[in-house]
Amino acid sequence: MFDSEMNDSDWNMMVIPLKFTWRPTETELIYLKELVNLRMNQQELISIKQQDYTSPSMIIDDFLYHGDIKHAMNKTLLEELGIQHIINVSDCKLDQDILDRCHVLWMNVEDDTYADIAEYFKMTNEFLQSCKTKGEKVLVHCQMGVSRSSSIVLAYLIKYHHDSLDKAYNYLIERRHCAEPNLGFLLQLIRTNQSIFRVIDMIHSIINQNI
Repeated sequence: MFDSEMNDSDWNMMVIPLKFTWRPTETELIYLKELVNLRMNQQELISIKQQDYTSPSMIIDDFLYHGDIKHAMNKTLLEELGIQHIINVSDCKLDQDILDRCHVLWMNVEDDTYADIAEYFKMTNEFLQSCKTKGEKVLVHCQMGVSRSSSIVLAYLIKYHHDSLDKAYNYLIERRHCAEPNLGFLLQLIRTNQSIFRVIDMIHSIINQNI
C-alpha cells in the first residue's frame, strides 16, 4: 500500500523503473500520480469500512465478480454464485474439477511493473462482453485479487461502463477495497484509456463532418 503522505522524492523513486521500461510522458506521470492519490485518499474510509473477502466482490450486479485464487478454487462457492466463466490472471493453473465445470480463460501474467498486461485487454474485454451478452456470470481473479485482476476489470470498465480511468478506478475501489494495480499496469491502463477515447473522438468528428 502507498503511504498516506508522499513527497516528491518518494514519488520520483517509485517511477524510476517505469521510465526505463515504459518511457512515460510527463502528462502520463501526472495522471498516474493523480490515480495514486485517488487510491491514498480512500485509505481512511477503507480502514473504517472493513470488507468481507470470504466471497468475491460483485463489481457489476449478477455478472462480474472480482476475487482471488481461493475463490476460483472453491467449487461450492462457484456453484452457489452461479459462476460459469473464469478469467485467471495468475501463474496458478486451476484444478481439473474447476476446469470441467467452468469455461476458463487463463493468462500467466507476472505481477511486475515490467509485465505487459495490456496485450490481453482486447481478448479479456471481448470475453467479458460475450458473457454479459449471454447473461452469464464471470469471475476475474489473480493470486490475491489486488493488482493483475484489478487491471483486467478496469480495462473492461473503461471500455464499456465509464468515461475515464479515474472514474472506473474509484468505482472499483468502492466495490473491492483492496484493488490496486501496480504502477506499470496503471500506466498501461492510462494508455488504453487514451487510445479508446481517441477513437471515440475520431468517430464523433467523422459523424459531425457528415451531418
